[in-house]
Amino acid sequence: MEEKEDNQIISTTEHLSRQKVSRIDFEILVNFYEICKKKKISEREVSFLMGKVNKYFSEILNPFFKEHIKTEYLDILPAIASTGIRKIIPNDVEPKETIDIRGTHTRETDKYSEVDYYKFTVTYKDGTTRNYRWKIAVTKGSRSKVNPELLEVLKKLISRHYFHKPKFALNIYILLKSKFKNTFSPLELQIALSKLTNKSFDPEFALQEGVDNMRITYSKILNETEKFLEHCQDHMIWISSYVPLSSPSTKYFIWYEDSDENDKLLTAIDGNVLLSSSIEELLTLLKSNNDIFKAPVNLEAWLSGMEDLPPTISVIYSPKEIISGFEADSVSVDTLTDFVDFYNLIGDLGCQDERFTELLDLRETGELRNVWDHYCDNHLFKARKHKGLSFDKAKFIVDFKELVVRFEEDYY
Repeated sequence: MEEKEDNQIISTTEHLSRQKVSRIDFEILVNFYEICKKKKISEREVSFLMGKVNKYFSEILNPFFKEHIKTEYLDILPAIASTGIRKIIPNDVEPKETIDIRGTHTRETDKYSEVDYYKFTVTYKDGTTRNYRWKIAVTKGSRSKVNPELLEVLKKLISRHYFHKPKFALNIYILLKSKFKNTFSPLELQIALSKLTNKSFDPEFALQEGVDNMRITYSKILNETEKFLEHCQDHMIWISSYVPLSSPSTKYFIWYEDSDENDKLLTAIDGNVLLSSSIEELLTLLKSNNDIFKAPVNLEAWLSGMEDLPPTISVIYSPKEIISGFEADSVSVDTLTDFVDFYNLIGDLGCQDERFTELLDLRETGELRNVWDHYCDNHLFKARKHKGLSFDKAKFIVDFKELVVRFEEDYY
């Protein structure tokens, strides 16, 4: 029978000292560390939330080490520890006040762990002293299990484009805390993100690590279509399509946010929505202009920045599909969402010019507003108890057709 190998512990001890250490830096470190210990936030978790490697905070905790928490990180400490800044930064320390530190550092290592013991005494300028005892343990070689619930939450955030822009671990954690209270720990988040950044993970949800201001970030690995849509988001200009109720031919147009921060449809000088029969034709029209429309401020940068990205539709508006969805026995959330998108589109057009204000009155009539209210109450604002349909579907279809016909006859 094979005998188990003894777990030999290797221990080393050093006698160390530091003179003229900034007291304010030391007090910030001590206050923050003690709060984290009380809240059971480990050194590894602090490092992760700071956007650093696992041992970063452990190394800063070495009182004989010259490193300290950098000034640019002070603003994020309260968020990590869920506390106020005044509980971390003392207000009773004199400017440029220093302290002396003397003590020992013992490190014990074996196959399973690495433990640092710091026993030291701080001497203040008035000669008084205070003793400290810190123990920092790191487990080796343990395989961490991914929280499947958290992984699904992150995958939903990825599918909703949350990670299209790089995100710091702390921002992700704060978002999760706001949605799920204290359900997930920073360590669980780190493990889940590590899974998502593994090259063997599903490409649809694959994340990548980056660096911003010396802090690790996480972002979606975008395909070409996603890159184009992100380009649109950056310039607040999108390509949309409209399938008329009276014709099967799809038309393409531009929806954008103007310099006054209002959402608008690009219209021609004659007041009608600027439409094209294909994306290519629309882009050619935009590039040539020929004084047939007033160009949005970001249009030139949007066009020139496309490079080789494939132009992609962001939203498809199809009144016929919306009507079919409401004629079904059960109205799906997707159908309600499609209607709300169209409802908002009409609102954007109605608000951008006095010539279109009639559309605002039309969309408030009959059952249209009731459907909007139903969507807001049950889906947009996530009411605790979803109510049944609070509108007449047959009447809604009549009112909706009237709005669409007026839009297509007068402004399309």
